Amino acid sequence: MALNYSRLGGSNATFQSMIQRFGVVTVMNADVYEGPDAATLEAWKTKSAKTILSEVTGNSALAHLDTLKIANVPQEGPSKTVTGGQYSNPLIKFGKSARLEVQDALGNARALDTLTGTVSEGSVAYNSSSFYANIEALHVTEDFQGPKTIIGDSFFIDQKTGNQVPVKIVFYQFLPDSIFNLNQDAEGDATVFDMNGDLLTTNIGVKDQNGDIHAHGVFYSIVDPSDATSVYSYNTTTGVITLEAGYTAKLDGATVTSGYNCCRRR
Repeated sequence: MALNYSRLGGSNATFQSMIQRFGVVTVMNADVYEGPDAATLEAWKTKSAKTILSEVTGNSALAHLDTLKIANVPQEGPSKTVTGGQYSNPLIKFGKSARLEVQDALGNARALDTLTGTVSEGSVAYNSSSFYANIEALHVTEDFQGPKTIIGDSFFIDQKTGNQVPVKIVFYQFLPDSIFNLNQDAEGDATVFDMNGDLLTTNIGVKDQNGDIHAHGVFYSIVDPSDATSVYSYNTTTGVITLEAGYTAKLDGATVTSGYNCCRRR
């Protein structure tokens, strides 16, 4: 008798269709990486979100968060408002701020060291791969952590099909509050661990309608993880292909470096 297979894998829901009408129904898992230095921030101005995602995830994560209860990203603004006219109407608004509010159901020494300023002490050297398997004490300190890059892994729901569509959320610069609160309650809910912080505006490369890349300030990006990373842009008007920073290509046997036009429509 022939086998009957399930309907799984037959969905035609894509990131492009989902993002038109979608629902957010669950929290993300996340990996925390060391934040960008000055040279990396400069390079990101000409790199797409997908390129940055690929580069960051090629590094070793400092901590993994897979027991989160909430991961909210509220915004506030404007910080400045220009008013005028007979009724003093708002004429210009400027300045937003954003935060990432993360609440973990379980304590995690790696995450606490990375995001709350605690210091773990172990019986082996800190740079040993087995350090966190040999912790003897967790110290709550007055230390603050620097910026971190966080890559969230989740799914949104496509309204038309009801299917889950994978997404990656890239938080380019997360500056932790570095505050550790230990709450103990015998009768209430179980303790949760807050790891909140500010999202810093980061310039990344964003393509315009012609495929040209412009540096634009963003707090975070929701990215389609399914396609291969593109390392070039194509201008449909001029027929020019431009490589992103940090990449080279061969054209008629010659090496073409980033920032140069390597092809032109005839």
